[in-house]
Amino acid sequence: MTDTVGYIISGLAAGLFGGYLGLGGGELLIPLLTVVFGLDIKSAVPISVTAVMVNSFSSSIEYLKKGMVDVEIVVILSIFTVMGAAFGSTINNILPDNVIRICFSILLIYAAFSFLKGRTPDNSPRINDNRKHDLRLVYLLSFLTGSVSALVGIGGGVLLLPLIYLMIRLPLNTARGSSTLIICFSSTAAAAIYFIQDRILLSVVSPVILGILIGGKIGGFLGTIAKPTIVRILFFLVMIYLAYRMISNFTGNLL
Repeated sequence: MTDTVGYIISGLAAGLFGGYLGLGGGELLIPLLTVVFGLDIKSAVPISVTAVMVNSFSSSIEYLKKGMVDVEIVVILSIFTVMGAAFGSTINNILPDNVIRICFSILLIYAAFSFLKGRTPDNSPRINDNRKHDLRLVYLLSFLTGSVSALVGIGGGVLLLPLIYLMIRLPLNTARGSSTLIICFSSTAAAAIYFIQDRILLSVVSPVILGILIGGKIGGFLGTIAKPTIVRILFFLVMIYLAYRMISNFTGNLL
């Protein structure tokens, strides 16, 4: 019973965090499941991906209501992230746990610094972006984002958000909303594969989803009224902290 309540609270926290920043929530959920509850990362990843699928759907509804989603970008990038997610979830069962942990930590640190040092936030209604330029690199990165996100169970927002914001140059609020909807598609693809592989622990994922549904709804609403500068700073601080916790847990297992 105590663990069930803890899983609900973990889902609630991940939902709030992911919905607010336009991420999936797995960036917080994976450390909670592995560090706090002691699950091995290969068990935590399918749970996280499934919860992220639910959270991104819940959060994206709020962004769609506010008109903060670029449908054209979502459709294009979703194709590549879904293909990547299918690939990442397939190789997850092959790679050692420690490799996945290291990938997760490096990903968090990179995203934190790239986002913090990005361009000056622009929230004007007018979208003056790079969609008409050669975006083959963006498509490749979208595929890699889908692969890595399914591999480590984070949904992909930690990479998608800087990608859409810094390279395509959408306004930050629109980038958050678009990222959230793309995550919905890619995480669904990954979750389907994990379900077919019978790797989703229903006793854990059920209370996590309950919490993340509530948190995602609240976080998505708060995200629509968030200040861009606050989002960038919060994003950086949380990513660095989570990377530290994952690395500390990894090195502790080696000692």
